[in-house]
Amino acid sequence: MQDDVELSLSQIRDTWRLMCGASPGHAIEDLGPVACLFSRLPIPFFNLAVVNGRDLSFEALQAHAGTARAWAADKGVPWFLLVTHERLRPGDDAAVALDGCGLEAAMPLTGMLARRIAPAGTVPAGLRLRVPQDDAGCAAVVDLNGLAYRAPLEAAKPILGRRRFWQEHFPAVGTVDGAPVSCAAVLMVSGHRYVAMVATDPAQQRRGYAEAAMRHALQAAAEAHGELPSVLHATEAGRPLYERMGYATLSRHTFFIDQAFLDGG
Repeated sequence: MQDDVELSLSQIRDTWRLMCGASPGHAIEDLGPVACLFSRLPIPFFNLAVVNGRDLSFEALQAHAGTARAWAADKGVPWFLLVTHERLRPGDDAAVALDGCGLEAAMPLTGMLARRIAPAGTVPAGLRLRVPQDDAGCAAVVDLNGLAYRAPLEAAKPILGRRRFWQEHFPAVGTVDGAPVSCAAVLMVSGHRYVAMVATDPAQQRRGYAEAAMRHALQAAAEAHGELPSVLHATEAGRPLYERMGYATLSRHTFFIDQAFLDGG
């Protein structure tokens, strides 16, 4: 039986393989200690090296990071290394180990699972929700994530901003007076509804718009595939919302970034 940590990791690997594999220039390779899932777009989020293994020592983590850095060296794009804290030897500190490898902690994530989603309240007044059926609507999902996370994501539009990517998956966009204000997406990944790209225009936050978009995407997926369990990887800002919706923690992860790509390097 798959344990919680392995479920969290397998959902990351399978989701990034799906997203990155849609890029014409992708480079995907399982190196054993590390799974490298690169779209080769100039966006670190879409180039991921996932550390595998169990009970990893300080030295083993450094060695795996070195394997990832060597593989990524000729790819020419910024990238993240994903470390799972439950897979480290007790007492070892990933940040200390990886600082010596030229990698710096960029973002903590919490893997979460909901077998049932808690009932919804009312949709915020004035918010209209839809699953976009055209490129413009799908591009709005990319634009809103760029705004919310203050990251240039334009390079992802030829992939995630096209309806053809979403034929078997479920983006949702919320609009107010015709303007996109929130979004979320549910990807069908290995028997689960995987939630990603939850975002709200910073000028429209704290109004329940992101939760409404996420619930709309989950419901669209459920209507097509049934009430499958749902997995996501939460930022610290999003985790309280997901807990209220019925998600429970599976595991803890951190994205590390190569210091060469910081500060315009």
